[in-house]
Amino acid sequence: MKKILKLVSLFTILIFAVNCDDTEDFEFTTPVESFSIITPGDGVSIILDGSNDQNPALTIVWNDNITGAETYAIEMSIDEEFTNPLTIGNSNSNTFTMSVEGLNSLLLDNDISALEETSIYLRVIGNDSQTSAIRLTVSSYPEENPIITSPDSTFEIVLSDITEDETALTVDWTDPNFSPDSPVVINYNIEIAVAGTDFATVESLGDTQDRTLSFTHSELNAAALNLGLQAETVSMLDLRVRSVLETTSGDLERNSDLITITVTPHEAGFPSVLYAVGAGLPDAGWGWGSPEEFISQGSIYSANVNLSPDNGGNFRFFAQQDWGPIGYNYPWFEARGYTIDADLINANDGDSNFQFIGTAGEYSLEIDTENKTLTLGNPTVGSNCEYDQLWLVGAGVPDAGWGWASPVQLPCTGSGVYAGNVNLANDSFRFFTDSALEWASPSFNYPYYTNEGYTIDSNFADAMDGDNNFSFTGTPGEYFLTVDTINQTITLGSPQTNCEYDQLWLVGAGVPDAGWAWTTPVQLPCTGDGVYSGSVTFANDSFRFFTDSALEWDSPSFNYPYYVSEGFTIDPNFEDALDGDNNFSFTGAPGTYTLTVDTVNMSITLN
Repeated sequence: MKKILKLVSLFTILIFAVNCDDTEDFEFTTPVESFSIITPGDGVSIILDGSNDQNPALTIVWNDNITGAETYAIEMSIDEEFTNPLTIGNSNSNTFTMSVEGLNSLLLDNDISALEETSIYLRVIGNDSQTSAIRLTVSSYPEENPIITSPDSTFEIVLSDITEDETALTVDWTDPNFSPDSPVVINYNIEIAVAGTDFATVESLGDTQDRTLSFTHSELNAAALNLGLQAETVSMLDLRVRSVLETTSGDLERNSDLITITVTPHEAGFPSVLYAVGAGLPDAGWGWGSPEEFISQGSIYSANVNLSPDNGGNFRFFAQQDWGPIGYNYPWFEARGYTIDADLINANDGDSNFQFIGTAGEYSLEIDTENKTLTLGNPTVGSNCEYDQLWLVGAGVPDAGWGWASPVQLPCTGSGVYAGNVNLANDSFRFFTDSALEWASPSFNYPYYTNEGYTIDSNFADAMDGDNNFSFTGTPGEYFLTVDTINQTITLGSPQTNCEYDQLWLVGAGVPDAGWAWTTPVQLPCTGDGVYSGSVTFANDSFRFFTDSALEWDSPSFNYPYYVSEGFTIDPNFEDALDGDNNFSFTGAPGTYTLTVDTVNMSITLN
């Protein structure tokens, strides 16, 4: 065995000797001396994504067979000359890695705005030597939310409709991760909510791409009331700035910290009914047993009231049948620029109530919110609605059809109530306000009333035609149709015939819409309890009442002496024409009036 090992060793030595004596030359390659970054390459783009903030964002690998350094420093600069280099880390090897979160914070901390593509330069330092710099394009994401700088939680305001167009609130904020001149488009929204509700229900005040936004008294008041705050009541609102940014990984929502502000809203407008009490209104007095009611008809509130200068003659308007929270005294109207009747002055009592200084009696007291007037006049007779009547047109109202030859009138029969007997068929129709304008008339379809909050009889539905008309789905026939604009209801009932005739008809030159012919006689419908009432246009000429338009001239008719002999009190604008038929003659100012023939109280009046 020992001999074998000796032979093997000798053989190995011989082979080595032979090889060393070989005439072939071997060259050993000396590595190229280098200190340079291998990766990433120059010009690489890095878009940071906050949804993966612990992932590696940047890994630098370099070669170094020159410096012999054991520790390396990695430097960053925003310019190629490294005017103000920043050491971003150190490494004991030939690699260096930063996470998404680390690189993002580094960029933001050095005033490199979020979402802006920016060039940065990197190099590696070892033993006073440095690699050539590489350029990277980077884009960071914002880490901080907007910060409200004004107002703070000490902010308080009492909103007023007197200054409704003046600025009530200005919100200023900063966005720390974006420069003031950042090209990034950021949409901000100012949101408010009832304090302490964690923004469960939000009202948006407005949006902007700036970092300031102002709101008027009117805008802030509307938003506060929409959130359910009570008028004339001190309330708290939470406010924040909200921003949603579109990023490559989806929408990024950012909310500022909230602040809590104190707001006292005002009533946005008068309610549908105003109430008044006081010694100047003796039928009401200073109590809530029988307050005077002023019902809204469009922009006008009016009522016939007894006024008295006795016992101080003072009174006040209220938005509710109670002393609070909302009342309207003399200075309230005065401050809003109302022209107030000379018989009403400031009582200068503790509440600055109205004081009536005129002659005791019945007056029509009218508040016109559009023209800003508060006036006294003679008491009005008849009904009180925004329109003298509504007109029904459509196949669902067969007496009218889809034409204007015979639209069906639904007269105003009381405060805000239109009512009358109507024949209905299973088809569609619509309400109109002015028959003279025909199709150009303002009109009200089914969605109009539903959007206004009306409760509508189940026999009506949306026709779902091009105009969303009413569709009658009940049993065809005659019904008593009521449109109540105060209680917001549209109802059907059994037909009411509380008059001797369903209507009276007016024909004559004194009623120019009719003339002395039967093509377009003017209808005066029975509105209940022996009363015929409706809108009629008069001219200074004669006319007569008839009972049956189908009979035309053979119809029973009533002239001026007929009503005189029956004991009727007749409006002074009418007199006996003293023509062959002793017709009525209209002698007043030509125009449109509400004509009422009351067969119970035996009166013929104009309003």
